Amino acid sequence: MKPRSLDWNDYCREFESSAETVWLNHAGISRTSRPVALAMSEYAAEMGDTGALRIDERFQDAMAMKLLASRMLGCEGENLSITPGTAFGINMVAEGYPWQAGDEVVLCSVEYPANVYPWWAQKRKGVRLVWVDPDEDNRIPVERYAAAITPKTRVLAVSYVQFSSGYRHDLEALGRLCRERGCLLVVDAIQAFSIFPIEALKWGIDALSFGSHKWLQGPTGIGMFYCSPELRSRLQPVFPGASSVKDPFNFLDYHFDLLEDGRRFEGSMPNLAGCAGLHAALQLAAGFGRENLAAEIRRHSDELIAVFERHGFKNSSPRGEGEWSGILSFSHPIVSADAVFQGLKDSGVIALVRDGRLRVSPHAYHRPEELQRVALILERVMG
Repeated sequence: MKPRSLDWNDYCREFESSAETVWLNHAGISRTSRPVALAMSEYAAEMGDTGALRIDERFQDAMAMKLLASRMLGCEGENLSITPGTAFGINMVAEGYPWQAGDEVVLCSVEYPANVYPWWAQKRKGVRLVWVDPDEDNRIPVERYAAAITPKTRVLAVSYVQFSSGYRHDLEALGRLCRERGCLLVVDAIQAFSIFPIEALKWGIDALSFGSHKWLQGPTGIGMFYCSPELRSRLQPVFPGASSVKDPFNFLDYHFDLLEDGRRFEGSMPNLAGCAGLHAALQLAAGFGRENLAAEIRRHSDELIAVFERHGFKNSSPRGEGEWSGILSFSHPIVSADAVFQGLKDSGVIALVRDGRLRVSPHAYHRPEELQRVALILERVMG
């Protein structure tokens, strides 16, 4: 989809709300746009009026949604699966891979649990987890991963953007590393998808999973999973069902001839209400353009860093080119993160506390007056 002629007032209007809040928690659960809410309510109304009479059209919409997402992921739509969220896709690899006792998974020691516990569960099969620590600046350089990979490493599992520090990995370099060392690169992309570039085929990403409720600003309980054809052929199906096989509507001709493409991981009826919302979120993001959204997020996050630093806060999130994200991690030498969080929340500014720091994550739709309001409220909170 070609980005439309930009008018940020148009974009901001899609997020207008009657609530007296400034939402700075897009690294948690985002506010959804009006198109997302409308798409889901229209689906619900349709089901109430005519039931499943238009179900074939809804499945066609889901295929169009995959095609749109594939353009944003640098892959082919047939290699995408609709899932309930990030952990589901990661589990497709973790549970389906043909492990041998002694195999290793390399991951960083500050990973989000959705990209830890699926691998942790493989300890019962003799798999060993190898932890990589960030450096003193909250970066995890490629060299640290390279030093941790051994001939027994089967998977390098990373989040494109780390949920706590906001550090953005160099996936292209990690993909090269994994190809050189003969291991898989599996990516949790929920904190980055629709904002930062992803080239799954070009970068050698073997599997990638994301939910829609963070930076994409879609509904909860819906996401997508990318799996390369080479890896897909090696995975045992984890949740096979009626929709996983060829000729799925010949119900009593039992066979286990799995579909060749990503639909083999879609064992049951998809969340079509969620699909309607996810499709609308993808259309909105693609329509305004990833580069444009990222530029606004960078501008807003830089402005907030200046606001917080005036009050003695230190930002611990890396901000260099190629490593920055919309996640800011603030600490104060005297005032606790919990106290600041509560003071902001009481005045309608919604942030979060992670790893003992105040995490602030603005998006592209904020108007100048919203960030000015944050500055005034923070001044009151800090006394």
